Amino acid sequence: MNEEIIEEIESKEEIKTVNTEDKAMTTWLIFLISGKKYAVRSSDVVEIISDLSIYHIPFMPKYIEGLLNCRGEPFTVVNPNSIFEETSDAAPPEKSLFMIFKRQDDQLSLHISDILLFTKIEDTELKLIPDATEESFFLGTVNYDGEEIPVLNPNAFEVLIRKDCGNI
Repeated sequence: MNEEIIEEIESKEEIKTVNTEDKAMTTWLIFLISGKKYAVRSSDVVEIISDLSIYHIPFMPKYIEGLLNCRGEPFTVVNPNSIFEETSDAAPPEKSLFMIFKRQDDQLSLHISDILLFTKIEDTELKLIPDATEESFFLGTVNYDGEEIPVLNPNAFEVLIRKDCGNI
C-alpha cells in the first residue's frame, strides 16, 4: 500500500514539473516613430528622456540631427525618419523624446514620438529575418496582440554612422 502512495505522489510531482516549466520571455519596449510602431529589447535601452535641446552639427548626414547633452555627456541624435522614409529630408518626430541605447563604445540616441508600453513576450513570438546582418535596421518582427511589430537593430545605427562619418 505504501508503495502505491509513493508512486502516486511521484507521478503527481512529474506532472507539476511539466506544468511549471517556464517559457522563455523577453521584455520589449514598444514605441512610436511618427505614428508607426516599432520594438526593441528593453535590455538595449538605458533610458528615455524628453525635452532636451539638440545642438546641430554642420556637414553631417541628414539622419544625424545633432547632439544632446544628458548630464554632461554628449549623445548623437539619430532621426530614424530620414533613414526609413523614402525621402532623405524627412522631418524628425514631432515630440522631443529620445531613447538612449546601451552601448559600450558609443553614446547613441534615437528620436522617437512616443512610448506605448513595456511588455514581456514569449521568445517564440520573435520572427527573425534569416539574412539580417549587423547593418540591417530590422532584425525581424515580434507578434504582440495579434500585430506584427518591426524589431529595430540598435547596432545598425552605429554601423551606419561609422560608415558615413568614419571612426571618429
